[in-house]
Order: sequence, then structure tokens, then C-alpha cells
Amino acid sequence: MKHRFLLPGEYYITNEQMFIETLLGSCVCVCLYNVKNGCSAMNHFLLDQPGKNEKNCDIGRFGSSSVKHIIDALFTVDANSLHYRAHLYGGASIVKSVSAGIDVGMKNIEIARLLIDTYHICIANEDVGGIRGRRIRFNTATNTVIFRYTGFEPETDNRMGNYDIRRYEKYDQLLR
Repeated sequence: MKHRFLLPGEYYITNEQMFIETLLGSCVCVCLYNVKNGCSAMNHFLLDQPGKNEKNCDIGRFGSSSVKHIIDALFTVDANSLHYRAHLYGGASIVKSVSAGIDVGMKNIEIARLLIDTYHICIANEDVGGIRGRRIRFNTATNTVIFRYTGFEPETDNRMGNYDIRRYEKYDQLLR
């Protein structure tokens, strides 16, 4: 199957069966898919919205424009929000603005949830927040997402709970 790796600020919309991948820290990605027609999209945005002095901004860089853009693009094919599901990942507390005490990851999560909710799209799965980055692999053929934490240390990472370590070892083999 075809692969596409998204860099920060990029998005991809397709009706092909493929893998779309990215690597996240405080950035967030939204994976969207239509359960009826096979159209899918994924983005990787860095910040929730542009600053007051930023004009003519790259739409992929900000959640306020990137999430809206991929939803609007999919809605041109089928505007029934009941046909869509979303997966939401990222937003780790890796980058904080020391002077303002702003949690960039949390602000990214909030804008993504707000826009997904505004369009009445169901969030089928999410793994957000925490202190670890994530490697994301969206399979548009099955509309599933496999992810793993970066810097994974199972004996010291309490976020893993009762997850089966073999699942992540198998995923590591798939990525190689």
C-alpha cells in the first residue's frame, strides 16, 4: 500500500487506501474518515490559532484553519456529518511558554475538539496529552490508527496501564 508521511503544518486528503503517518509532540493530528465512501484526511498542526499580528498564514500550521479545511474538503463530497468519524492524537506537554505558562499541547487539543464538535462529528478514538510524543499510522483502508509513544519505557511509563507490550513490539516491526 502507498505511504505518505506528514511533516508539521501539512495535511492530506485522499480516497485511496494507504497509510498516512506522522510524528507528534505538542502538535496534534486529526484523522477523519467517511464510513460510507472511503474518503479520508489527516492533518498535523503546530498551534491552535494564528497570533494577532499574523496575516496570510499557512492553513496547515494552525488547528483553527487546518481542521476546518480538511472537514470542509471532505464535506464537499458528502456533507452528512453522521457519515464521519474522527481520531485525535498528540498534544503532549513538551513545549510550554515559560513566560506565559501556556500549555501548547492542551490548547491544540481544545481547538481540535471544539471544531470536531462544531461539525457534529463523533470522535471514535483519541489519545491526547501526557508528556510523551507519539508516532501515528492511519490506515485509510481500515480506518484504524496504530500509535506508539516515543521514548517508550514500559516499566516507568504509568500511562501505558495494562497494555500488552507485544502489541508495541509488533508495531515497531511494521515500521521498520
